Amino acid sequence: METKRAEAELLGHVDCHEITKSFSKDVEAGPVEIQGDAQTIHDNSHLPKSWSRSKKWTATFILSAFAFLQPLSETMLAPARVQVSSDLHVSQDYEWLLVNSLILVGVGLSPLLLAPLSEVYGRKPILVTGTIVFLVWNTGCGTAATLGQMFAFRLLSGFGACAADAVTGGFISDLWDAEERGKAFAIFMAGPLLGPALGPICGAFISQGTTWRWVFYATSIASAVVMFIAIVFLHETYEPRIQTLLHRKMDKETEIPEKWPNKQGVMDFLKLMRTPLQRPFRMLGTQIIMQLLAFYMALLYGTMFLFLFMYPIMWTELYGESVRIGSLNYISLSIGLIIGVNIAGHLNDYIYRKLKARNNGIGRPEFRVPTMILGTALVLVGLLWWGWSGQAKLHWIMPNIGSALFAMGVYVCSGCVSIYTIDTYPQYAASAISTNLVLRSITAAFFPLFAPYMFNALGLGLGATVLGCSFAAFGTVVIAILWFFGESLRAKSPYCAAINA
Repeated sequence: METKRAEAELLGHVDCHEITKSFSKDVEAGPVEIQGDAQTIHDNSHLPKSWSRSKKWTATFILSAFAFLQPLSETMLAPARVQVSSDLHVSQDYEWLLVNSLILVGVGLSPLLLAPLSEVYGRKPILVTGTIVFLVWNTGCGTAATLGQMFAFRLLSGFGACAADAVTGGFISDLWDAEERGKAFAIFMAGPLLGPALGPICGAFISQGTTWRWVFYATSIASAVVMFIAIVFLHETYEPRIQTLLHRKMDKETEIPEKWPNKQGVMDFLKLMRTPLQRPFRMLGTQIIMQLLAFYMALLYGTMFLFLFMYPIMWTELYGESVRIGSLNYISLSIGLIIGVNIAGHLNDYIYRKLKARNNGIGRPEFRVPTMILGTALVLVGLLWWGWSGQAKLHWIMPNIGSALFAMGVYVCSGCVSIYTIDTYPQYAASAISTNLVLRSITAAFFPLFAPYMFNALGLGLGATVLGCSFAAFGTVVIAILWFFGESLRAKSPYCAAINA
């Protein structure tokens, strides 16, 4: 045992899970009475996977609400371009793109810090702290008097806006067993994927009814409300953190081991956090699976934001619709996402259970891959349908059907990749998911910079064809590698704990 522990320490795997192992054994041994409290905890009823389904779903819905507000804040400003450009003297296309995209830079980089912190201090403190950061700087965006202030505040708001994304993998892994994660994650993802669809609609009506500044104030108010709900109703889900709090209640006279963060000085804190903070970089740099999934998600989200950039332009310039009426076409994206929820959730878990049964009851993360095939195909078909019908100026329902199919595909692909990642790295799910967020957000931020040039040169139909075929080709390669070589790649990974899920 000591030898294995030493090996684990060399690999950088001993963190709060190891520190609290002795606490876990005491709790798992049987009923535990909390001194100074009438409450008695039996067995593992206090652990997240033993919670009632209503309590699990409450936590999942609250997290989804947080995740909904991030993309909402990213896309709500798009319809207010004329107002913002006039007030802040935006004269160049790239300046406007930076106003919209700089938040994504913060969203991409911050999880590399927040995700490891959540694997030491717990999910809830990081979620609440990140939301406070977002509230401060997002409200600052509404008060910006110059373009430089807007750039700075948008970038800084992104460092807090990603709090939900940073802890999502950990939350889902903490709460749900593998057979239920597909449905749970699909319902959770309704929030973050409905955000880009509903954001422009809300932004159009708010900015046209008042001023563009209320686009930011409204999202800040909504974030404050969700944060208050979380403080009251959301319980901690990270088991080592729960064990720490339980231990303190069990015996207040017992001295907490010196390894715990609340007993550390600055140097000890840095020593404690060294391994967790390095983990996302190590995973992205050494894990082939993480590299494949990160590039897959980067191309998917880059494609989606290119699509979202051209979407309002198509309706206002090609179809001659007003800003408000044009924004209503985003309803088709919402419909596609709602349908995608049912496809991704039920189909993902159904296929997983069937393949697990055929595999003598042994689950594998690769059982999530077949659903990715459907999602990748829907992205291609949706883009082709939307691009060519829009270029031909067919009846407005035709591009909307393509948009719905595209949204369905994005939802299915995102859900499959995230659940595969959680199944593969359950202990370090937050860090693993954060590696996807980095490339995903950076490409989403800068892909739209060349959107006008590409679509002006190729046209709407051919531009959509290039996007769709590029994603489908790369997606097919990723799917094939995961299906045929995923298990052998996982077997070589020191981080992977899902050889037999």
